[in-house]
Amino acid sequence: MIAMTERRPDSQQLTRQWAVLRLLSEAKHAYAVKDLAEQLQVSKATIERDLATFAKDFAIVDESAGKQKKVYRIDEKIRALESITFGLSELLAIYAALASFASLAGTPLHEDLQKVVQKIRGFLAPHHNGGLDALARVFAPHARGHVDYASHGDHMDQLVDAIARRRVCIIEYHAAWKGTTRRHRVRPLKLVAHASALYLLGCVGDHERITTLAVHRIRDVEGSDEAFNVPRLDIEAHIAKAFGIFVSDQEEDVEIVFDAEIAWRIEERTFHPAELKERLADGTLRYRLRSSAQWEIVPWVQSFGARAELVAPASWRDVVRKNAELTLARHAQ
Repeated sequence: MIAMTERRPDSQQLTRQWAVLRLLSEAKHAYAVKDLAEQLQVSKATIERDLATFAKDFAIVDESAGKQKKVYRIDEKIRALESITFGLSELLAIYAALASFASLAGTPLHEDLQKVVQKIRGFLAPHHNGGLDALARVFAPHARGHVDYASHGDHMDQLVDAIARRRVCIIEYHAAWKGTTRRHRVRPLKLVAHASALYLLGCVGDHERITTLAVHRIRDVEGSDEAFNVPRLDIEAHIAKAFGIFVSDQEEDVEIVFDAEIAWRIEERTFHPAELKERLADGTLRYRLRSSAQWEIVPWVQSFGARAELVAPASWRDVVRKNAELTLARHAQ
């Protein structure tokens, strides 16, 4: 008989559960399942499963708020670290998480992880703290091309608060590619970490479509007491459509052929949740997906040099050819 392995939560699930716990721990009032589901743009069944998971390890209190309604909060009277113990593998996991999020230093998630380590140190004797330092050497942070968020702490605090309380923000945003800085009325929906940077997904002005804003390009955030109803948008489906982080409505069928010598590099990783990979008789690999991310996929293909060919769409193929001609001209001498 084959033993069934326990299903491990993915990063998206862990991030959502962290957000749920943060809302419950910082809220001045209890939350209903419906409220949590609406704020995090997931189903009530998902939130109920999260709460059931938390009930095993956290002091989640449920209270009646009417005949058939329950609300949830964290019992602040319980000092969790006096009753929770950490094994070696769990401590290693905390340090691994810190190392993984090194590129997001200064963000709320990274700061919360640092506070966890600080609290653990507070309950350990000095000689045990030396052992904790030894654990830290197992995982090394390796952040490249990351953003310095040291000066954006206040902005992110306001954004986290606005997302949690569903409040409109006035955001001053610098569009680097245009060289312009403008103020926008934004309904903030979610923060997303991608490629060593943090992005805000929200609805700008009266538009009902999702716009992606790089947090490090936000020059100022002005909060308000104006509440908004979360638009009927599937945020998770929106994120899944992206090849990288940006999405537009101009989706096209994309086909790329990779040489046999590097096909294994494409096979061993997942670059898009809806990608299709097919090994051909000559050893090459045909890679297909539907995407709007021309300006992200074209540089990706070019990064493989002569080992990859963008077959379709034809307009994108023209861009690759023109880029190659310009590159050759620049390196001709």
